[in-house]
Amino acid sequence: MFNPFDFAAHPGRAYMVATLLPLVPVLLLLIAATIRNMARSRSHTDSFASRVYWLFGGDQPLKTGGYLSLVFLLASFGLSVWGLLNFFEESQTLHDQPKELAARWSERGDWLRIGSAKGEHRPAAALQTGYRIDQLTALMFAMVTGIGSLIFLYSLGYMRQETDETVDDHAAHTTRRGRFGRFYLYLSLFAFSMLNLLIADNLFQVFVGWELVGVCSFFLIGFYYERKSASTAANKAFIVNRVGDAGLLIGIAIAFATFGTLNFQDLAEKIAGSQPDEMSHGLWVLMGLGLFVGCVGKSAQVPLQTWLPDAMEGPTPVSALIHAATMVAAGVYLVGRCYPLFAPEVFLTIAYCGLITLFLSATVALVMTDIKRVLAFSTCSQLGFMMLALGVGAWTAGLLHLLTHAFFKALLFLGAGSVIHGCHHEQDLRQMGGLRRKMPITAFTMLVGVLAISGTPFFSGWYSKDQILSSALGYSVAHNQHALLFFGPLIAAGMTAFYMFRLWFLAFTGTPRNATVYSQARESPFTMTLPLIVLALGSLGIAWGWPLWDAEASFLGHKLHEGEPALMSRAFAHSRELAEEHHLAAGGLALLAALLGAGYAWSRYGRTAPTAEQLKEPTGLLANRWYFDDLYDFAFLRGSQRLAKLSANVDRSGPNQAKRFTLDGLMSGCASIAMVGGQYLRMTQTGQVRQYVLVLALTLVSVLWMLSVFVR
Repeated sequence: MFNPFDFAAHPGRAYMVATLLPLVPVLLLLIAATIRNMARSRSHTDSFASRVYWLFGGDQPLKTGGYLSLVFLLASFGLSVWGLLNFFEESQTLHDQPKELAARWSERGDWLRIGSAKGEHRPAAALQTGYRIDQLTALMFAMVTGIGSLIFLYSLGYMRQETDETVDDHAAHTTRRGRFGRFYLYLSLFAFSMLNLLIADNLFQVFVGWELVGVCSFFLIGFYYERKSASTAANKAFIVNRVGDAGLLIGIAIAFATFGTLNFQDLAEKIAGSQPDEMSHGLWVLMGLGLFVGCVGKSAQVPLQTWLPDAMEGPTPVSALIHAATMVAAGVYLVGRCYPLFAPEVFLTIAYCGLITLFLSATVALVMTDIKRVLAFSTCSQLGFMMLALGVGAWTAGLLHLLTHAFFKALLFLGAGSVIHGCHHEQDLRQMGGLRRKMPITAFTMLVGVLAISGTPFFSGWYSKDQILSSALGYSVAHNQHALLFFGPLIAAGMTAFYMFRLWFLAFTGTPRNATVYSQARESPFTMTLPLIVLALGSLGIAWGWPLWDAEASFLGHKLHEGEPALMSRAFAHSRELAEEHHLAAGGLALLAALLGAGYAWSRYGRTAPTAEQLKEPTGLLANRWYFDDLYDFAFLRGSQRLAKLSANVDRSGPNQAKRFTLDGLMSGCASIAMVGGQYLRMTQTGQVRQYVLVLALTLVSVLWMLSVFVR
């Protein structure tokens, strides 16, 4: 009998249980909401129903759902830590026995078999479900549950107004009922979806989690759906990601049609052993590009990056969850998981896609004045760093940056949320100033995040970004024609330091630029500042190793390196040797770029009060995000709208001859034929019994004649 709690023989099942735990509050909240709604409808006529309704909170949203969701996610985090420690211990003990290690930390079974029938000699293909725990999964799982728990705790304070019976939504000019329970239901479902994606050992199960993450993001980005901007942003995120998912489905279909399996390990072995016998080189490239297009959509890479900045319309904890621990991380994670499946051309595509994204997004962040949008474009840029690293063969560096970025980006978003909450929903940096005196904890912890993302030595971001730039330099030296793959991220590193210190100086230093905002500002409650402190500690030391001053000595980096695909280590061996040779040069240049960026920000915004010219509304190319939205609006939205209007006009007033050849005309023609036939048949119904008997007799004679002629 299957026992999911048999952790002794199958310790990987702890991750399966931890994945399912966030589903418990989802089910409980759904059941409670159903009972309350049923009791509410009968409360006016049934005294028992009335008591049940008030037992479940009546018109007041219950806080129970938030605490319940937090407890179950903390339980998942506890299991993930237990699993992480045990996996690291066993990976050392069974280092020379990879098959035995895999057997203890992975299981799979058939979900659906396709193509088999009695008498067939070819075995059926199967869609499988299962889990596979390795270094990458174990670390990502602990990160998602840990940071997710902090965001859940933070939300108890940030979303407190949603516990009120009525909420005045000034942005939408409406009054509505609080939706505290619904918010945590969506968050818990989001957490389950991401965890299911992480432990999956096959592309089919990944796709299920992938789509669930997309649906949850739609619900959460559009949480304030009364606001036109929020509903539009939710639709935009959902539609743009469907474009990427079309590519992902193409890649999955090619893999399944060619090899009859979607299991990562099986696909890697078959591609390594059969290329190019079973699969042509062109099909191999197409499969890899399809899988990568899905990752482009989820991780907001050019040209599908336009949805992520608009996703700021959701509550700030949602922004932190999407940008740090879940949705955008899924794309980078899948590239790392599918690493052995990619052709060389796909790796180069990944690298240049990351390069373009990190540079363009950093330039836009330079001029943004909304505190959350600065961080949104920063996320796009940092994801570009990760993609570039994966494209040049720096698997460990790219995924290490994914883990470190999760800590300092969650810190920065929650810090921005603390500022917005303390300033009564003011998000414009130009209306702030001097807030460190009113919000010292928020100011100090956000400074830690700014130092980490800028690549300051001994902060977590330095360890990962230093490795990325050294790997990019090694690849550029090995392939001189791709020198931009180093100089692009080097310039972007300087821009990162500039726009992040610009944000901090504008918000927390100098004199207040808006007396009303400053007078209302206050430090956030303990439920919001505690996660900031914990994340600040993680942003400082999560990547430490010994010696601290060696960027390549990161303990977290070494653990990731143990799970790196061996095949790809050999494929990029030469560029990695050159990266080690030029490591100090790359690190020195990166540090110089960060110092120049931070120094320039201090000279413009920190040393003296910003001028009116510096605080004016930005215009031009960067303020309009390189006109990507306008281009898509012109190329796709307006074109489809015009075609729809033209079709509607033809349908309403076009010539009848043209209508006959349209789908509407064909269907109308079938209806007309049926109506005419019915009119003629109606004429035979006279109501005279003698006529009916005559027709029956003639029919009987005709049948007997046919039988005598055709039946021998």
